Amino acid sequence: MSEEAVNVQEVLKELEEIYQKLEPIESEFRRLRDRLKQLRSERRRIIEELNAKIDEIVSNVNKQKELRQEYRMLREEFRLVREERRKLINRLRELRSILRNRPRLPKPPEKLRQELERLEELYETSNLSIRRERRLVEQIKELSAYLKAYEDYVNAKTEIDEVRRKIDEYDLDKYRAQLDELRQKLDKLKEEETILKEQASKLQKSKQEVEAEIAELSKQLDKISSEMKYLQERKRELLARFGIRKYHGLSYEQVKKIVLSRSELLERAMKKLERGERLSFEEFSVLVENGLI
Repeated sequence: MSEEAVNVQEVLKELEEIYQKLEPIESEFRRLRDRLKQLRSERRRIIEELNAKIDEIVSNVNKQKELRQEYRMLREEFRLVREERRKLINRLRELRSILRNRPRLPKPPEKLRQELERLEELYETSNLSIRRERRLVEQIKELSAYLKAYEDYVNAKTEIDEVRRKIDEYDLDKYRAQLDELRQKLDKLKEEETILKEQASKLQKSKQEVEAEIAELSKQLDKISSEMKYLQERKRELLARFGIRKYHGLSYEQVKKIVLSRSELLERAMKKLERGERLSFEEFSVLVENGLI
């Protein structure tokens, strides 16, 4: 067996080893690549869902802020209304007290006013003794007190209905119901916020898990890709020595037949070169590819 034949057998042996190694490596490469594609798609889906949850949380929190502001304003309004109603109730008690204690007048009101006017005119126009003047002032005060009590009584009869009407207008139960409704809405929003945050937390955890798996598979893929590229390049170099460039999709047995055929061409070209005979294009090319000329 010639030296060239030995070299061919060594090349074929190395090529066989390369094919045996490449098949599982390329298969694993495709599996990892497809899995990475799935994981990246899954990560995009999780991120989209997470962003949607975050938007929901922000919207929920903003609604809570609006409702809390509304609640504070309504509570302050309720406080003012309750304070005003309390004042009206106190006034109602005062009016009832006045009506219960109806003044006992010594004379009809008009008679008392006439008498008061007469005494006031007398006081202003007459030259009275000190004793008489004191007595006159006491009478004026007494009549004024009677009339004041009567006027308070009459005004109380008129005012009490108005006070009752205003008290009835202040519907505290309506305020309590509105405040209770706002509290319930706030409680519901807070519960929804808690659920949304739990869901967002789970999505964030899933995202981290997927990213960790992506990082690990990327490392494996890089390692396998490096090994695969080395073997593919070595296969290309070996086949190029025999002028074989279109070998994709060919099995080892198919490549082996081509190599053996090309080795015969190489051996024939070397003999012609040694004898100094003219080389064909194919013979010249195969010698160049093997670095023999």
